[in-house]
Amino acid sequence: MSAIRVAAVMGVVGTAVGLLALAACASSPDENRLTVVITPDFDTYVASVDAYLTRRCGSLDCHGQPGRAYRIYSREGYRLYTIQDGSLVSGQQPTQAEEQRANFQALVSLEPEEMSRLMGRQGENPNQLLFLRKPLKIERHKGGPAMAEDDPGYRCVVAWLQIPVVQGDGTPIPPAQRAKLSTNALRNCATASDFP
Repeated sequence: MSAIRVAAVMGVVGTAVGLLALAACASSPDENRLTVVITPDFDTYVASVDAYLTRRCGSLDCHGQPGRAYRIYSREGYRLYTIQDGSLVSGQQPTQAEEQRANFQALVSLEPEEMSRLMGRQGENPNQLLFLRKPLKIERHKGGPAMAEDDPGYRCVVAWLQIPVVQGDGTPIPPAQRAKLSTNALRNCATASDFP
């Protein structure tokens, strides 16, 4: 055998031995361990944010189509066909509660660890979320810039993300005791959802 072939075989054998050693050191999974994702306030999302996101990003040529990592169900786009025996048709029935729940879950599950960190920081520096970096064109977005920091929709989303859901020690704040959006933030949300 040539020296190169011997070195390649030794490299493969060494890698295999290393992987076996790592596997032998791994502990067994703890079935009782649970990682909780700290999420923004769901009720405020439904009342103020979902309408903006479905109007801005939920059309069939954007996030309102199957196959998207962040999929939005809405009146204007893709429907969650498992409700009402599959009779929902885009453009006809309003967005349903089950669709709003699915939209919320899709958003918070894009980057669950980063979402938890953001909510633990009380919404400080929200542009760390991919969900905002892409439409702000901080990171490549196939749909181009879809938000700007002076946009009422952006201000609505940021106000929502800044509603404290945990106390400084990480203790959850019950939904009924959470702060509500200010009048100005509500106005931004309403203005953002009403665009043609």
